[in-house]
Amino acid sequence: MALTWPLEQEGSTGEDVKTVQYLVTAQGHATGVDGDFGPLTKAAVQAFQSSRGLSADGIVGAQTWPQLIIHVQQGSNGDAVRAVQSQMHSRGGGAAIAVDGVFGSMTNDAVRAFQALTGMTVDGIVGPQTWNYLVNGYFAAPDPQTAAKDVFSAWEANNRGQAALNATPTGVNEVFAQSFSAADGWSFEGCQGAAGHTFCSWKRSNGHELRIGVMNAVQGPFFVADQAQFT
Repeated sequence: MALTWPLEQEGSTGEDVKTVQYLVTAQGHATGVDGDFGPLTKAAVQAFQSSRGLSADGIVGAQTWPQLIIHVQQGSNGDAVRAVQSQMHSRGGGAAIAVDGVFGSMTNDAVRAFQALTGMTVDGIVGPQTWNYLVNGYFAAPDPQTAAKDVFSAWEANNRGQAALNATPTGVNEVFAQSFSAADGWSFEGCQGAAGHTFCSWKRSNGHELRIGVMNAVQGPFFVADQAQFT
């Protein structure tokens, strides 16, 4: 199945713009890294696109991302590694991951944890699928409650793909084991922590409950729902 890439262009801001800036610099077209897609970044992207025979429109989308990414792994160094590290650093528990351009053991552990939790092959290599999941915002929730609420909202909308942004494949399957019904009258009750997990609960009008368990950065720097229980 073809990968779906986000669209970044002049006026865009955020972590994925930083990724574009790091990668286009690593590809030999230097620009500053500030998360703001301005004229200098657009010019650097256009120069890169021209060098690869792409339409030089300055827009980083489905045609440009696959050419822009650089495979990195333990032992790699440079701006492409900084792009990976900055993505990890921006995740909920990622403050300890230095953005130093050296793909060492901490970066390797974070990449492997990310791959394991998403259900990818765990090889520590940041290739097309791992890059794609990073820039599409997988496991980017800033705290456990946000992760759990986003999964609940995805369940409410019957959107498994949206739920997967904040839940492991097992977590998604357990939430979607039952169908959401507005008639059940769900209400959010709050979250409580326990042994590396936070459990957030919703109650139905008949007293039955859904509890979504979120890992508290115990496997990589991620707040990710890995279990759900209906009672």
